[in-house]
Amino acid sequence: MSRHHIRKKTGFLLSACASLLIISACQTTQEQTLQQSREARIDSALGRAVASTEARGHSSQSLPFLEQSYKRNSDDENAAIAYAAALRRADQLSRASIVLLPFANSADSTSKAKSEYAAIQLAQGNYTSAEDFAQKAIIQDEKNFEAYHYLGIALDARSMHKEAERSFRKGLELWEGDPTTIMNNLALNLTSQGYLDEAATILQKAQSISPDRVELERNLRIVNALRESGGYAAPKPSAKPTAFGPQPQ
Repeated sequence: MSRHHIRKKTGFLLSACASLLIISACQTTQEQTLQQSREARIDSALGRAVASTEARGHSSQSLPFLEQSYKRNSDDENAAIAYAAALRRADQLSRASIVLLPFANSADSTSKAKSEYAAIQLAQGNYTSAEDFAQKAIIQDEKNFEAYHYLGIALDARSMHKEAERSFRKGLELWEGDPTTIMNNLALNLTSQGYLDEAATILQKAQSISPDRVELERNLRIVNALRESGGYAAPKPSAKPTAFGPQPQ
């Protein structure tokens, strides 16, 4: 082979290598930009929580009071939602389902009724039904952040981790009040997919706003242990999402 051909071939190979390096660098930059964007959204949710003057999910209304209110006007959707949510928190799931089902199935019901019924279905382990009602709630109100959270849990329970991740991220983007519950479940979802570093970062940020929540400390220990061992097995998001976090009003 002539020197001219050798120089030409060598030049082509160098050019090809340079192109590959440029492509690799572009991909790395895009991944870094995406990660920064995701972290910014989490920081935004934390900021909204810190700035919030309303403590969501800490109702002083007792179950007997809500029951009386519901019995006085069983056709009132808001009374039914409040009573059903209280029953769910008290683990009276069958009764909660019976109370809210007529409203959840009604064409005239609100997105909130459908999302609360999705939460009840989650607590009962009915993940397909929970997914269906959470989807309906989102279609009716695309800013229903709790519905996105419930949808994420239902999808995760069915091993649809990527779809669940998208739902958790959307819910977190819209979240109002303390977001540590959905952050915890997003972190568990990411751990299931092997994204251990991001999962640890999210749990650390959640701890910064709710340092007394033992679930966060426990899950962070699990994630850090997995990072050290190289394992990817992770606990599932709780099927009772509001046992740890904001309660429906």
